[in-house]
Amino acid sequence: MTYTKEEVVQKLVLAYKARCEEKNLDEISISSIIQKASFKQDERNEIFKLFNLPSYEEILLHTNLFDVFSPQGKTHKVAKMKQTNATMEEKTMAENETKTEKLHDRIQKIRDALSEGLIEKEDVVRLLLLTAIAGESSFLLGAPGCGKSMLARRMALAFKVDGENGVKYFETLLNQFSTPEDVFGNISLKALNGELEECKGKEEYRRLTENMLPEADVAFLDEIWKASPAILNTLLTIINERKFHNGSKVMDVPLKALFAASNELPAKDKGLEALYDRFVLRLCVGYIQNEDSFFEMIDGSSSSEFELPDEVKKLQITNEELKEWKEKIDAVSLSDEAKAVISAIRKELVHRNNNMGDEDKKNGELFEVGDRRWKKIAHILKTSAFLNDRSEVDLMDCQLIEYCIWSTEKQQKQAREIVEKCIKQNGVDCDNAIDEIREQIVDFKVAIDEAWFMEVEEPATDKIVTVDGQNCYECTREGTSETWYVSVEKGTHAYYSDHSHDVYDSSKSRRTSDYSMTKQGDKIKCWQNFTLKKNPAKTHVEAKKFSDIAYETLQKKFKQERYVPIVDRINAEIASLKTQKEKDAVPFKANLFANQEYNTSITSKIDTAIRELEDAEVALDKQQSRYYKANLSASLSVGDVILKNGTIYTADEIASLSDEDKGKVIAVVCVAGEKTYAVGLEQYTDTWDNTAKIASDYGSENGLPSKYASCWAVPDKNLLSKIWANREVINKSLEAVGNKLATLMAKEYWSSSSNGDTAAFYQLFDERGHQDHTTKDHNYAVCLVREWKKE
Repeated sequence: MTYTKEEVVQKLVLAYKARCEEKNLDEISISSIIQKASFKQDERNEIFKLFNLPSYEEILLHTNLFDVFSPQGKTHKVAKMKQTNATMEEKTMAENETKTEKLHDRIQKIRDALSEGLIEKEDVVRLLLLTAIAGESSFLLGAPGCGKSMLARRMALAFKVDGENGVKYFETLLNQFSTPEDVFGNISLKALNGELEECKGKEEYRRLTENMLPEADVAFLDEIWKASPAILNTLLTIINERKFHNGSKVMDVPLKALFAASNELPAKDKGLEALYDRFVLRLCVGYIQNEDSFFEMIDGSSSSEFELPDEVKKLQITNEELKEWKEKIDAVSLSDEAKAVISAIRKELVHRNNNMGDEDKKNGELFEVGDRRWKKIAHILKTSAFLNDRSEVDLMDCQLIEYCIWSTEKQQKQAREIVEKCIKQNGVDCDNAIDEIREQIVDFKVAIDEAWFMEVEEPATDKIVTVDGQNCYECTREGTSETWYVSVEKGTHAYYSDHSHDVYDSSKSRRTSDYSMTKQGDKIKCWQNFTLKKNPAKTHVEAKKFSDIAYETLQKKFKQERYVPIVDRINAEIASLKTQKEKDAVPFKANLFANQEYNTSITSKIDTAIRELEDAEVALDKQQSRYYKANLSASLSVGDVILKNGTIYTADEIASLSDEDKGKVIAVVCVAGEKTYAVGLEQYTDTWDNTAKIASDYGSENGLPSKYASCWAVPDKNLLSKIWANREVINKSLEAVGNKLATLMAKEYWSSSSNGDTAAFYQLFDERGHQDHTTKDHNYAVCLVREWKKE
């Protein structure tokens, strides 16, 4: 469905007014309005979704153009247009009619009007209308009673001609007894007798063509293959040249469109191939399949009369327009994409012909699409592009080739497969970074292996095999290359000593039992000297061991630096492709004649790219899951060290850090609990008045990352006391990272706590504990802390 809200409302208003004129009433049942609007059964849910409303009744009310109610004594709902709004609507529509309307919109209105009441025939209507405007001929294959003649009669209503009689429509049912007179007119007796003035007394074989095919604008020939060669040969000339040779007179045939039908295909080897080839579009017409639609048809009006609404009659196509359009259609070009599709289809047809079995070839299943037919096909595609307000044939137009390349029922079933395949191969291209992303995922895996796993080497082990039902060392007998075996435990054949071991030769036959067996390293002495064979050393991968706090902060940093950029890029690529798909699909969805199911074929490359990116994200997440622990929530402990990148290690893990990582430590956790604080690695000596500035400058002077550069402060006296209580653990961590200068020593430290305007608290730390004192003018030690929260 390609309707906008405005288009749905307009169709409802037009349908309401048409019903008002037909019934001479102003209260119209909702079901009658919907039927007149020609909304398809499968469009209903999409229309409801478009308005976010559950019914047509709600939509009519939502427009604010209608009152909806049940007439007195009735249960069904009717709609009545509000008078004031109706006047405004009529004025607006009148103004719109004076404006130049896009050709696409005009043809769409004609197409929709012609489709009204034709259930499950909308596809045939759009294709017959296209063929008629293109001036080509169509063949309808279908059983009797499926509406073929009704479709042809509808097509005549798309046109208008000058004069009172309007469009001349000719229709006949042919059979084996039909004569040329049934199609081209009776013989003129006056002409035979030389009585026609224009014959000037000469006797001439001439037909009376009035109301017959030679003077028709639109014609329908039913059961065409039953006609005689005399009819078909003359018909071939009319289709080719639009000329009728009537005696010595050559008549111009005004035929815009010829529709032929049959319930069978032309018989082989009967000389019908040339005429069959002139029908560019070949369409199958069937019975109604959907059960709801079927009952809608049999329960509806039985009247076969149909007339276009007055507002659509104004849009009928004139001869002058067809002539003007012909030049413009010829000027339409084939896009490179369209050429690629046509080329691919031609190659596919050749390929299928070359690989076809002899039986199928014998039965006439070879695809035979000649140059003349391809020329006609291109004309159909160009007409579609022109009527869709384009100057170039696009991929959606190429879908129409499906109806032009088959000649047999078996080929008809293959035609869609062929066209769809070639459109997919040459569909809308898209650029995406899938190759780069795949490389990034490979790099991501390598980074995971390096950061989170390690190879552990297992030493070589003694080679032990089973011989004579017991475990034996496999050895090499000294001075030879022979393989011998010595039992690991007491030998099963050792009867005289608990320490005897069985010895077997290279054929695994027991040679002896010896109680004097000794083993040192890979040397065994037991009756003879042997060298023990070894299983080769192996390696296996193990996860590296980290504390919970280290693991949690490491994986957060790793995820942010390694995983997030890749997944963000994947999602950005997918979003971009979806936007491109939606944008590219706009002209395809607006195509008046093509099967909209082909949209998925045209954008299949984009869909494939999206699937590849989604698969890449799955592969990325699979790698991420190798190391990531989602439920970690560790607490910080006194002595933990904090690195510039936010990673935190416990005091026990400091020894395993590299010198480079130790150099990146910026703080040590000094107080843990409800609030956690970390002490910086620098200490100062100054007066109390300067401590605030020291704290504010601390981050910038020490080159700390911006997220850790602020919020440093001198601890108050209570916090200072807690820090001193934890000094041993803190100092141990400071010393472990190689910063003895920052260790807490027995001396005076300023607190941030003031004692009035003239004094501040400092604490004297020594082995006896700490003491509070107040002053402001001494130079005491300053350590800085920062409240620390896990990121």
